[in-house]
Amino acid sequence: MRKTVAITLLALGFLCLILCAAFTVVQLTASETAWFEQEFTELSVAEQMNMTLGDLGASLRTLVDYMNGGPETIDLLVTVNGQQVRMFDLDIEIVHMREVRDLWQWFVGARNVGLLLGMVLCLGGVVLDGKDALRNACMGYFWALGLFLVLVAFGGTWAAISFDSFWTAFHRLIFPGSENWLLPAESRMIQMLPSRLFRDLVMRMGGRMLTLFLAAAAVCGLILYLRQRKQSLAEAIPQEVKPKTPEEELAAVKGPDLLIVHKKANMSVTERRKLNEELDREKKALEGEAPTEEPPSETAIGSLDEAVAADFRDAALDVPVEGRKKIEFAPVDETTAKKSEEEDDDYDELL
Repeated sequence: MRKTVAITLLALGFLCLILCAAFTVVQLTASETAWFEQEFTELSVAEQMNMTLGDLGASLRTLVDYMNGGPETIDLLVTVNGQQVRMFDLDIEIVHMREVRDLWQWFVGARNVGLLLGMVLCLGGVVLDGKDALRNACMGYFWALGLFLVLVAFGGTWAAISFDSFWTAFHRLIFPGSENWLLPAESRMIQMLPSRLFRDLVMRMGGRMLTLFLAAAAVCGLILYLRQRKQSLAEAIPQEVKPKTPEEELAAVKGPDLLIVHKKANMSVTERRKLNEELDREKKALEGEAPTEEPPSETAIGSLDEAVAADFRDAALDVPVEGRKKIEFAPVDETTAKKSEEEDDDYDELL
């Protein structure tokens, strides 16, 4: 749950940052006067308007500076057909540019707030799950970029099919309730900025955005790949094996003390408990002594195999002594039976 919330916060934060970066790309591209002059030359705008390329460039810079909060008016004298006239002499042009300036300044303020909001959301996602912060940041960026690319793909497909329809819907969206963007054909503003120029401008902005955001996605992908590769290499390296104590090695070689196991199997619950307590005391005494080079006694070996004996004991506790099935052996002669009894007595004395 914590990881999901962290990735969600990071995705929202990166979406804010992506939108802010997109507007910054638009702002920088709109200020490239050299590119606009190149477009004016390719589209023969100066010849069609009977103006010089320098006057067109000056007119464009006036509009851009006006949107960025520079001069308070777009009044500009240019030479048309050898006569000096006002470049933008229609009232609807002045009203429209005032609306454009207000909207542009609102976007500038929203971009600044969005940057702060995006950084706060990203910081919250990192703090919430700091252990996997790098991975979560990459995943959050991928989610944000995916949503942005869906919007771009929708708008780009629409513009490719019918740019005029897309451009009209775009203006109705950003200028709701206003028709001042519908400039007449004799407007020098509309003649200077034909739909072909705006189409090239949108494509240029979109290409720069995709290059920037996909480059960041490539960096995130590389980070995830290197991180996964590091984890795979770490898992492939064998873990350090903890060395066994001398007692554990001896117990592994000698195996369980079958005499102890056999004796416990034929004891009552009380007798087994007493024997276990005695073995525990011997084990604690062995652990408290300094290690010597002498081999451990048979009792010590039996105590080291307490785990095996305990398993056998726990299984035996489930069945009462009286209810256990007795093991019957084939009849033997008196000599063999007497010898077996003597061996059992020897075992008992040894234990």
